[in-house]
Amino acid sequence: MTFMEMELARESTRAYDPDHPVSREDLVRIVEAGRLTPSGCNAQPWKFIVVDEAEARAKLCDALVVENGMCGAPFRDQVPAFIILVELPAKIASAVLQHYGDSQRFAPGDIGMAALNMSYEALELGLSTCFLGMNDQKKMEEYFGIPEGYQARLVMAVGYPAKVEPPRKKIRKPFEEACSFNRW
Repeated sequence: MTFMEMELARESTRAYDPDHPVSREDLVRIVEAGRLTPSGCNAQPWKFIVVDEAEARAKLCDALVVENGMCGAPFRDQVPAFIILVELPAKIASAVLQHYGDSQRFAPGDIGMAALNMSYEALELGLSTCFLGMNDQKKMEEYFGIPEGYQARLVMAVGYPAKVEPPRKKIRKPFEEACSFNRW
C-alpha cells in the first residue's frame, strides 16, 4: 500500500472487537514507530504508556471521563489496548529557546507527528485507531504514575474493528482553501 493509499484508508474507528486482543509484539511495533519519529531539536518530548491489561484499561476508561460525566469516547470499554502519549519537558537548543522563549514550542507538533506515525504503523498491521484528547489529568497522574506537570496529551485507542468496511469518503476542505503557493 502506498502512503497515499494509507492516507485514504486511515480513519478513526469507534467500534472495536473486544474479544480480539492486540499482541504485545504489535503494540511494541506501534510504539517503535512513535519513538523513531523526528522531533524539533531532536528533543523527543514523549513517553508512551501502553495500557493492555484489564485492570489498567478499566482505570484508563475511568480517566477518560471528565467532570460532569463528559466523555469523548463512549466506546472505550470495547477497546483492547490504549497508548497514552505524555508530553515531556523538551530539551532544545539554547539559541532556539532564546529566540522563542518557550522550550515546549515544538512539543505539541512532535507529539502529533509521533501519533500519526503510530497510527500508520497500526494500519499496516491491520489494526484500527482513534485519538482521544479528553481526559482527567489528575486521574491519569494517579492511575499511571505520570509526574505532576507532565501532560497526557493524547490517548490512542488500538484494536481490531468490530466490523470491516471500506473506508468512508473523506470530507476535506477544497485544496485551494487549504493550500496556496508563495503567499497567503
